[in-house]
Amino acid sequence: MRIDIESFNHLNGIYEEIAASFNLETALKFYTMFKGQQITFPMHLFSKEYIVGKIKMEYNGYNLKQLSKKYGYSERWVREIIRGK
Repeated sequence: MRIDIESFNHLNGIYEEIAASFNLETALKFYTMFKGQQITFPMHLFSKEYIVGKIKMEYNGYNLKQLSKKYGYSERWVREIIRGK
């Protein structure tokens, strides 16, 4: 699909945001792959298994609060991971 500059200014909602943030080609790829679908992206970039391993490796007995901030999880969740629950 070819889009001219005039049409670029009339892209629908999210496609306009994608084109502005990245480029028109990326917006067209999203359109082709996901048109008509509703997509929800996870809050966290990395898998739970990966984060659990990182927290267990980096925990030194005193840095629970720092780890929770670093990885974007609650202190309670990090504490449960450390305790092995």
